[in-house]
Amino acid sequence: MSRSSSPPPRQTSSPTDPPNETSPLISTHNHPHEPHELPSPSPSLPTLILYFMTLHFLIAFCEMVLVAPLISLFESSLCHSYYNFPSPSLSSRLNTQEITLEMCKIPEIQGPLATIRGWKSFGDTVPVLLVAIPIGNLGDRYGRRNIMALSLIGVGLSLVEIFIVCAYPNIFDLRWVWLSSLFLLCGGGLYSSAAFMWAMASSLIPEDKRSYAFYYIFSAFYTAELIGSYVASITIDISPWIACSMAMGSVILGLLLLWLVPFSQSSPRLELLSSSTSPPVSSTRLRSRHLTTTPKTTILAIIQHAMIQPNVLLCIPVFLVGTLRYTTLNVLIQYSSVRFNTKISKGAMFYTETAIINIILFLFLIPRITVWIKSRYHVRSEKIDLALMRVSVCFLLMGSLAIGLAPSSGWIPVGVSIFAAGFGSRVSTLSLISHFIPASSLATLYASIAVLENLGHAINDPSMQHIFAATLRLPPVWHALPFFVVAICYFLAGLSTIFIKIDVDGMKLDDEGQEEDS
Repeated sequence: MSRSSSPPPRQTSSPTDPPNETSPLISTHNHPHEPHELPSPSPSLPTLILYFMTLHFLIAFCEMVLVAPLISLFESSLCHSYYNFPSPSLSSRLNTQEITLEMCKIPEIQGPLATIRGWKSFGDTVPVLLVAIPIGNLGDRYGRRNIMALSLIGVGLSLVEIFIVCAYPNIFDLRWVWLSSLFLLCGGGLYSSAAFMWAMASSLIPEDKRSYAFYYIFSAFYTAELIGSYVASITIDISPWIACSMAMGSVILGLLLLWLVPFSQSSPRLELLSSSTSPPVSSTRLRSRHLTTTPKTTILAIIQHAMIQPNVLLCIPVFLVGTLRYTTLNVLIQYSSVRFNTKISKGAMFYTETAIINIILFLFLIPRITVWIKSRYHVRSEKIDLALMRVSVCFLLMGSLAIGLAPSSGWIPVGVSIFAAGFGSRVSTLSLISHFIPASSLATLYASIAVLENLGHAINDPSMQHIFAATLRLPPVWHALPFFVVAICYFLAGLSTIFIKIDVDGMKLDDEGQEEDS
C-alpha cells in the first residue's frame, strides 16, 4: 500500500482565462481566438498548503496505521488455523492469550506469515503497474480530482475484503487476502492517489512558492506516520480492529475532502496564451513546452521525453531501491520480534521514531537550510537537490548496516535513527528530475514514477520476505541477512548518483547532454 518537493517547469497563466479542474492538461488544440472571461478568485497559499497537507495526511495515515495491526491480524489468523481453534476469541475466554502469542512465534507460522505478506505486497503492486499510467493520463485530460476519488474507492473496497478474510479465519484461508489486490485496479491504490495529489498541488501552487510548499506538504506524511504508528502501538494490544477502522475512516474523509473542496487546477492552454509574451527560456524548457503544445500528446511521448535525459536515467536506481525504506522497517518488526522477542506493538514504534526525525528535517531544518544556501551562495536548486539525494542514500546505507549489526534490541533504535535520516532521498530525487518534467504532463509522469516505485516493491518486498523466511531455520545471526542485502542495494544506487552531472563550468546540460547557458 505508500509518497516531490521541488517545482516542476514554469507554468504561466493568463489573468484573463480562469482555470478549470476538468480542463485537459494535455492540450489537443489551440484556441487563439477564444473569448476571455474574468478570473475567479484563487485560494491563498496557506489555504492550499493546509488543504494538501490534510489530503496527504489522510492518505499516509491509512497506510501507516495498518502496518502493525495487519501483521497482528495475519499472525492471529494463521495461528488459529494452525491450531484449529474454534474462534479467535477462544484464547481470551480460556485466559490463555499469552500462551497463544508464544505459540504463534514458531517457524511453522512465521514462515507462511512472511511468505503471504511478501506475495500480498507483490500483488498490490500489479494494479499500479497495469493502470497507474493510463489513469494518470486520464487525470491529465479530464481532471485529477475525480480520478483520485476513484482510486480511494478502490482502496476502501480492498480493505473491506482483507477485514472479512481476517475476521473469519476458520472460513477463509489467509491467502484469500491476495484477492484484495484486484480491487486496486479501480484507480491504482494509494500510490496513484498520492501521485494525483502531487499533480493537483503542482498545478495550483505558484512555481516560486512550490518548493517551499512541497516541503510542508511532504511533512504531513511523516506527521501521519508519527500519529498512525503511535495509535497502532497503543491500540494493537487492545484490538487491532481499532486501527483498521480508523484506516477506513481516513479513506472516507479523503473522499469527503475531495468532494467538499473542489479546487480548480490550471489548464495547459493558459500556458499557450501567455507563451508569446513570456521571456526567453532555455532549450530544455522549450522542448518541454513543445511537448505540451503537441496535439494529442501520447503517454509514450511523455515518457520518452523524460527517458532520453541521462540524469533521469541515473535517478532510476534511487527510485527502485527507495522502496526498500519501508520494506526494511516492515521486516524489522518481525525480525525484532523473532530475534529479540520484542512485542509487535513495540516494533511499531520504529515508525514513530522515523516520523519524528523526518518531521524535524522536513518541517524545520531542510526548508530553512536550503533557502539560506540559495540566498547566501546563489546555488542552483538542482545542485542542492543532488547533494541532498546523495547524502540521503548514504544515511540509508549506514543505517541498514547499523540495524543488521545491532547486537541487542537496545541498539536497533540507533540504527533506525540513522536509517530514517535518509528518507528524504525520494523527495530530493523527485525535486531533481522535476526540472525537466513538462507542466501539463505532471499526473502522467508522477504516475510513471509510481509505477517505477511499485516495480521496485514487486521485486523488493517478496525478495526481502523470502530471504528473511529462509533465515528462520538458520542460526539467529543469519536473521539479519536482509539488512545487509539492503545495504548492498543502497551502495549500488549511491554509485549511480556519482555520474549525475548538473553543470559544467556554470553551464547547464540540456536533454542531449550539450551545454547551454543557464
